[in-house]
Amino acid sequence: MGIAQRDEDPLLGKPSVEFTLPTEARAARQVVARLRATAAEVRRIHSFRGGMGLAAPQIGVGRRAAIVCTPDARGPIVLLNPRVVDRSAADDVRFEGCLSFFDVRGRVRRPVHLVVEDQAWDGTPRTTRFNGSLARLVAHEIDHLDGVLYCDLMAATDRLIPVEDYRATEAAGNY
Repeated sequence: MGIAQRDEDPLLGKPSVEFTLPTEARAARQVVARLRATAAEVRRIHSFRGGMGLAAPQIGVGRRAAIVCTPDARGPIVLLNPRVVDRSAADDVRFEGCLSFFDVRGRVRRPVHLVVEDQAWDGTPRTTRFNGSLARLVAHEIDHLDGVLYCDLMAATDRLIPVEDYRATEAAGNY
């Protein structure tokens, strides 16, 4: 589906480059349009009960843009030049998956809420607080923009497990 795969695309391990907004708003819109189209295709083929996200490096673009599709009917959340500016002291550990290595899942510790600063198309700074599963999705996509994969954050004692094994666990319904 045109999504970069782990161990095949070195762009996934590199920090992405910020857009200069509003000067590069057109380029940012083009990247976001590609993200939306790719996400729509993925969602046409697979269902994601807990939502899903996609970052520009996953479609071969080393720029700092991502989208997060929520489980409700709202359109995707667009993140331009996002960075985490605050996070909860409390965290939890849950299984995550990734479109860049779709056939496995792994347990990752994430904050239960985080505050993200990003930019609107015109360059205006925005600050948004994300909670629960949405915070996890947003953190995962920002990690992609920083060149970090979720398996890099797993505890040394944890291992990636095949999706079939994950689906058989009680945790599969909790994401």
